[in-house]
Amino acid sequence: MGTSSKRLYYLDSLKYIFCLMIFWAHLAGVFWTLCDPRPALRQELERLFMYPLSVLLDSSLALYGFCILSGYLASFKRTRAQHLLPQLLARYLRFVVPFFFINLVAFILYYTVGYPTAEASALLHNAWLATYYTHAPTIPELLRATVTLDGDLNGPLWMMKYILLGTCIIYLYNAVEQKLPLRLFQFSCLAVFVYSFFHLPEPNFFHVHLVLMGLILRKLDDALKAWLTQHEKDGHPLLRFFFLLLVLLPIALDAGGLQRVLYPFFRAHCPAIAPVFIWSAYWVMLFSFSLIVGVMNCPPLQRALEWAPLKRVAPMNFAVYLVHFPLIASLSLHLYLRLVNRISYSKVFVILTVVSFAALFLTSWLYEQSIGKLQDKIVKKITARLAM
Repeated sequence: MGTSSKRLYYLDSLKYIFCLMIFWAHLAGVFWTLCDPRPALRQELERLFMYPLSVLLDSSLALYGFCILSGYLASFKRTRAQHLLPQLLARYLRFVVPFFFINLVAFILYYTVGYPTAEASALLHNAWLATYYTHAPTIPELLRATVTLDGDLNGPLWMMKYILLGTCIIYLYNAVEQKLPLRLFQFSCLAVFVYSFFHLPEPNFFHVHLVLMGLILRKLDDALKAWLTQHEKDGHPLLRFFFLLLVLLPIALDAGGLQRVLYPFFRAHCPAIAPVFIWSAYWVMLFSFSLIVGVMNCPPLQRALEWAPLKRVAPMNFAVYLVHFPLIASLSLHLYLRLVNRISYSKVFVILTVVSFAALFLTSWLYEQSIGKLQDKIVKKITARLAM
């Protein structure tokens, strides 16, 4: 098992991989998977979107995992009741300040290089792309989107407000639990969690529950480690193999195994329960949770995620998420418009993919080194004032 100090390294790497998956899913969605009809690609390139590589296109798997890990890391924050309000305000600032800067970047890009989403979506036959950056943003809209953590101004940042709410609930839970360390309190909270999960106030609210699953993951991980230590099972080869399966099996099922193997099997042999095995968001939540539990308890995978080059770039995971969609909607689309109808679409796709990934790595590093450090300083100064 990894120690708590090491855990942050491999979990940072896992979050970084999740963010790269989200970028790839959006890039592929813009230029192929969400086009109707899809542009013609060479057969070798189409294999990028087939089993088992199709798992890399599931942005939901990555986003759900990112939410769960955000909740898990937030669960380590122990807050006394008298310090709860400053901690909640500090948490809000940790979202609002980066939101302001990336919205400002997107705002400037709109009025300089521009986002040719309308023209590109028409050529690509991509209705999804046409929904982004559709009107000229104003300064009041920029400020409103920042304060409310609204994603309307800047692509798929809408889920940040759910991560904020979920982590704030975890802070509140930890503060109350210190006053009421009772099983009744814990089970009551679990009951509220389950009930509210099936009675959502709005469709996307389940992302809050994904963040709260991070707290459940922490409780489960602590109990599991205690049991393994008590029974001297820690590091047993069979257990390592079991946790490796917890990683590999959901990847295989999410990549297409659920629809290609399990559902046809149960439809043929147990039709009554076959609908349970139809792909849904519930399955993806289970896959994400299982994958994270497996990684957290499989030392070989942890060591792989702590590979030095990956460990060096992993802390930029949040910067990757922030910059990825403005980059696609500006640089990638402008490059596409310059290349389309001049060379084969297969060559266009390869060039777009290579240039977009290279630009993502460079842009996220520059963002982290400049705006990222600036926003961290601002947050730290304000947080220190609140703590006084």
